[in-house]
Amino acid sequence: MPYKQKFPLEKTASGGKEYLAYKMPYCNLYETLEASAKRFSDKVAVVDVASRVTYRELQQKTDAFAAYLYHYKHIRQGDRIALVMVNSIEFCVCFYAILKIGATVVSVNTKLSGDEMGYILSDAHANYAITDRAWYNKLENHRPQLDWLIFSDTAPDGFSTVAEAIETGAKLPDTPTVRDDSLPADIMYTSGTTGRPKGAVMTHFNLLQGLYVYVEADDMDEREITVLSVPAFHITGLNNVLTVFIFIGGTIVMLPFFNAEKTLDAITEYRATYFHAVATVFMMLEGAVTEKHDLSSLRTALCGGGFISRETIRNFCAKAVNCRFHPVYGMTETSGAGTYFSGHCLDSSIEDSCGKVSANCEIQIVNENNVALPANTMGEICFRGSFVIDHYLNGVSPDSFTDGWLHSGDVGYFDENGYLFIKDRIKDMINRGGEKIFSLAVEDVIMKYGGIKQAAVFGVQDDLYGEVPAAVIVPESGVSISIDSLRTYLRDHIAHYKVPVIFEIRDRLPVTASGKPRKFELRQEFNRKRQRESVKL
Repeated sequence: MPYKQKFPLEKTASGGKEYLAYKMPYCNLYETLEASAKRFSDKVAVVDVASRVTYRELQQKTDAFAAYLYHYKHIRQGDRIALVMVNSIEFCVCFYAILKIGATVVSVNTKLSGDEMGYILSDAHANYAITDRAWYNKLENHRPQLDWLIFSDTAPDGFSTVAEAIETGAKLPDTPTVRDDSLPADIMYTSGTTGRPKGAVMTHFNLLQGLYVYVEADDMDEREITVLSVPAFHITGLNNVLTVFIFIGGTIVMLPFFNAEKTLDAITEYRATYFHAVATVFMMLEGAVTEKHDLSSLRTALCGGGFISRETIRNFCAKAVNCRFHPVYGMTETSGAGTYFSGHCLDSSIEDSCGKVSANCEIQIVNENNVALPANTMGEICFRGSFVIDHYLNGVSPDSFTDGWLHSGDVGYFDENGYLFIKDRIKDMINRGGEKIFSLAVEDVIMKYGGIKQAAVFGVQDDLYGEVPAAVIVPESGVSISIDSLRTYLRDHIAHYKVPVIFEIRDRLPVTASGKPRKFELRQEFNRKRQRESVKL
């Protein structure tokens, strides 16, 4: 019989507020690995491109690396270690070893430039780093601020590798687990769509509460198999997949980078049952499925990280015929799903919703004066709960928190049955002469035109209306888009004032490190163009 851990909800106090939280025996995320290693010692835990490990082997490697950090490198509670690594067994070992000894992981996006990485190292006061050899050139200029650097794979002369550290640590005394769930476990930086990224400080308690949302909602057990091709340095990969599967004793197939064909190959080869990714990934997957791919083993697919069109969901589920698709909604700052669509969204008449509020979370819709709004009234979405952070690193953006509520910056509403609908980002909502235009809604209609890979709709300055909508379109490969035809299509499907005044076709969109369109850059660029045109006139 499969093993299922069931934990009750209870009231708990934190920061002077009461929350509902799952009562668990764990005070350190490492303890979930320890528990799975006891129950499923010979079961395959993680597979990567180089090798595979059982739960017993994963714990042994983790314990040895923790001993190395503690005894050899003198890492202690409160120290911060940056992980600049792709998905791998070594990532798992380093992550859980750091947490075991009470230190804090600083997750660093490997796609960042050297200067951007340097900013995070400095802002987080991370004096130590573990990295793949591929990223050494990005970190080289920041070596003076690092006390030491360890490599996950091959190392330059004078540096150690994780494998060497494990070998050394295996000969050292074991280290006790620091059991304090209020300690920071991970500092993960936001995408920085409008400026410098902010460090979201997530405690062990936050991460444990966030991961269990998925365990409970999906009725998961150790038989689950997943392919993790989204990066573990983002919240989706880390606490919505990796930690969830270690918790339940499932099997994780880790790919170092996302590649649509290799992801589909892995789902087919390993008979994956569960797949969680962001909207962009599903868009790329559904267009890459060929006859050699068999997705019939998938029973659960989840999507967060931005708007996904229902056409994309339908196309994906037509290939994954036994799969239920669940939209979820959360942020880096929530470490879990604030809402979860419990049924197959395509079986519902409210398929545009991202579901109902998770049991250990609260969400309210507020106006500009922070007054809670009733059902079917649009406002800003605010979170509060056991898996929601209560501050950013170094006290930045204090206005994001009001009386324990985290302001999301998203606009949405609840219907009378408690289903949440996301309409836009506050900063991306367009005000055309008093008429509110939701950019995501316009993008959705544009995507239904066909032959379009991506679309970004945003507001640009206008002397008469204040703002008017503009759109940048990325066609699918080999497709030619007629702007006149697209404009006519839009006028047939949405109000005329919502139709973009300006269209531009490009090969790609500027995106953040997490793949979200940098609309503020497009907005600035188009506004400068319009200003120059006004000067010429």
